[in-house]
Amino acid sequence: MAAKLSLFLPALLLFALAGNASSQTALKSKDPGQWALLYSDNLEKNRKQLADYTWQYKVSVMEGAELLYVDTLEATRDTNGKLVTKEIEHDLKIKERTGLLSRAGQEKRFAEIQEKIDFLREVIHAYVYMSRGDVVDYFDKAQVNEAVGYNNALRVDAENVLRKGDFVTLFGDRGTARPLYLIFNVPFNDKLGVDGSVQFRSMRRSNIFYGAEITANFVELKKPGKAQILSIEVESFDFQKK
Repeated sequence: MAAKLSLFLPALLLFALAGNASSQTALKSKDPGQWALLYSDNLEKNRKQLADYTWQYKVSVMEGAELLYVDTLEATRDTNGKLVTKEIEHDLKIKERTGLLSRAGQEKRFAEIQEKIDFLREVIHAYVYMSRGDVVDYFDKAQVNEAVGYNNALRVDAENVLRKGDFVTLFGDRGTARPLYLIFNVPFNDKLGVDGSVQFRSMRRSNIFYGAEITANFVELKKPGKAQILSIEVESFDFQKK
C-alpha cells in the first residue's frame, strides 16, 4: 500500500558543472545578475548528465512521531530525461490493518499522505529546477548578500517566488554558480505548510553534484510551535556510471 508513495523522490537534484573562459570571467564579477544567468545555464546543462548514471535513494516517512515506512529504490534517467525507478526494498513499519473498515481507514490515511507527497514532489522540482525566467525574477526581487558560514558564497532570499506566500533561500557557490543549500517554505493549504531543505554535495572525483539530503515537514500553520504532521527524509547515494 505504502510502497508506491516514495517512488517520486529520487535525487531529483543531480547536476554537473561545465564552464568556459567567458563564464569564469562573469563569475568574478560582483554583479549577482550575471551569477544568476550562469546558475540557470548550469542547471540546464547538468540535467543532460543524468542519463549516464544510476543511483540509490532511501525515503523515510513519519506521521507525527510514528515511522510509517522506509523505502530503498534505484533510479536513473532515460535518454529523454524521464526518471525511471525500481524498488529494491520496502520496509513497512506499521501493522497493516484487517477488516473492511480498518483497511478502508488505512487506505484513506495513505491516500492523504500521497496527496502531500505529490505536492512536495511538485514544489521541490519547481524550486530546484527554476526556469531561466524564474531565476531572473527570483534575483530581481531578492535580497542578495554574502553567505555567512560559507567561503565565497551568496545568500539569496525572496518571498512570493513561485507561489503566493512562499519564501525561498538559496546558498550558492560564487565561484562555480552551483547550489550549496536550498531552503523553502510554502503553503500547502490554509491550515498546513511545508518547511523543506535540500543539502547539495559533490560526487567523488567529479564536478557532478546532487541533492544528498532532502528534508520536508508538513506543519500546522496556526498552532504554537507549528506542530509537525508529516515528515519526509530522502538520502541519495551510490552513484554509478552506466
